[in-house]
Amino acid sequence: MATLMTGAPSLIDLPRLSLRGETLRVLEPPTADRGALLDAILDGSYRKPFLGDDLEGRTLYSSLDCVQSRMRFDDPWALDLLYTRKAMSFLLFLDAPRDVLMLGLGGGSMVKYFHRHLPATRMDCVEIDPHVIALSEYFSVPPPSEHFNLIQHDAWGHVASTTETYDVVIADAYDWDGTGPSMQGAAFYAQVRLKLREGGILVANLAGSLAERVSHLEGMTRAFSGNVMLVPVEGEGNEIALGFNEGANRPHWKAIHKRVPALEQRFDLDFQRFAGRLERSEKLGYVRRALART
Repeated sequence: MATLMTGAPSLIDLPRLSLRGETLRVLEPPTADRGALLDAILDGSYRKPFLGDDLEGRTLYSSLDCVQSRMRFDDPWALDLLYTRKAMSFLLFLDAPRDVLMLGLGGGSMVKYFHRHLPATRMDCVEIDPHVIALSEYFSVPPPSEHFNLIQHDAWGHVASTTETYDVVIADAYDWDGTGPSMQGAAFYAQVRLKLREGGILVANLAGSLAERVSHLEGMTRAFSGNVMLVPVEGEGNEIALGFNEGANRPHWKAIHKRVPALEQRFDLDFQRFAGRLERSEKLGYVRRALART
């Protein structure tokens, strides 16, 4: 699959949403009816991603109720949303991945994090929506290079067809209706495990309804022989699940906690909290409890 390179898209501004303090921007022809576009966004019938700018940052929306990504103007390379920071908790177990597969680009927050903190890591990023790819230029996503390959494809199609293997797969592909349809079902997670090297990790952002999250967790649990951890993301309505492509041995938590100070200095994230939440989740059987919620 060829690497995609995009030219600068043309955005048009819509009337400011006074209650939210945002200026909305969409990829549409300059002659488009701005009032009609704003009405479509407000009633949820607009089916393309769009931007919202306020004084502090820029948001990538699927709809006004569904945030895909957020970028701070004072630090465009920071992980602004909590779930993106918690997704990096896999670094507690594997802190020097050689190759990473990212399913879903969004605003490129995690791509930029890898570019800054793990410059030697090679990343393939798969995104099906050409509008998301076009808008990536407005989120300071780095251009394709020997370490970053941006691919327009659906998640299932890439995972099923690629001959590459990875140390880490990050599944974070969402549309207006929740998880992208190509990422649904136990077969998808089984296929992902086949593309992970020994000791590799799947990081999945589980969002949407409770039933949908449980369904994905069931698929992961079967595919990874129960070797899964789960932690909630406070205030964002989603959960981060980690699937380990190895035996079901208990993590060496004492050794992990000893490594936390060095990891925090290196990656500038709250690994002490991440480790504590993951250890508590594993010891209290949070996955088992989560699967029993429906």
